[in-house]
Amino acid sequence: MKKKNLVSSIIALAVLFTVSTQVNAQGLSFGVKGEANMTNFRLDSDAPYSDSKRGIGGAVGGFLKYDFGSWFALQGDLMFRHRSSDLTERTTGTTSSFKSFGFELPVYAVFQFQVGPGKLFAGIGPYAGYGVSAKTGSVNMYKKDATGEKPMEPFSYGAAAMLGYEFGKHWQVNASYISEYGIGWSMGGTSKMKSQTLSLGVGYRF
Repeated sequence: MKKKNLVSSIIALAVLFTVSTQVNAQGLSFGVKGEANMTNFRLDSDAPYSDSKRGIGGAVGGFLKYDFGSWFALQGDLMFRHRSSDLTERTTGTTSSFKSFGFELPVYAVFQFQVGPGKLFAGIGPYAGYGVSAKTGSVNMYKKDATGEKPMEPFSYGAAAMLGYEFGKHWQVNASYISEYGIGWSMGGTSKMKSQTLSLGVGYRF
C-alpha cells in the first residue's frame, strides 16, 4: 500500500469518527480512550538485535461501535500509539533505546454479557497499522541498513484481542494485546522485528 493512499485512508477514518458524533442510528455509538502500554519484540535470527526488553508507552484515540444485539457487536479503534523498548545489538552487545509513533486500526468482534451493574466484554480481530517514526538512537528503523534491508516496515498487520468492563453506559476499563502478524505465532511478512504490545486503559462511550 502506498504511503499517500494509507494517509488518505487514515484521514477518511478520522473524518468518519467526527461525523459519527451527529449519528443517532440505533445501535451505533462512539467513544474516546487512553492507554498505557508495554512493548517488546520477537526478533528473527537475522535481525540486528538479539534481545528486546519491555518499555513503557501510551496511546490515545477513539472507537466506533455497532451493537447487533445485547450480546454481540463490532468495534473499530483508531489509535495513535507510542511504543518503546530496550534493544541489545547482536554484534556489539550494547543496549539502545527504541521509540516509535504510529497509527493503528484494530477491528474487533465483541462478545458482551451483563455482569452486575455493567457489561463484561471480550473481543478479537485483525489490525493494520502505519508507523510515522521508529528510531533506535539516531538510526531510522524504516530505512535500509548496510545490508540493504529495513529492520522494520512502516506498514504492519496482525491480530488483536481485548478484555474489559463497562460501568453503566459510559465509563469502561480495558486491557488489550496486539501482536504483529499474529497472536503468539508468526504469519509470515518481511519485518525482522515483530512487536508485541500489552495495554491497559480507560474509555468513555457517548
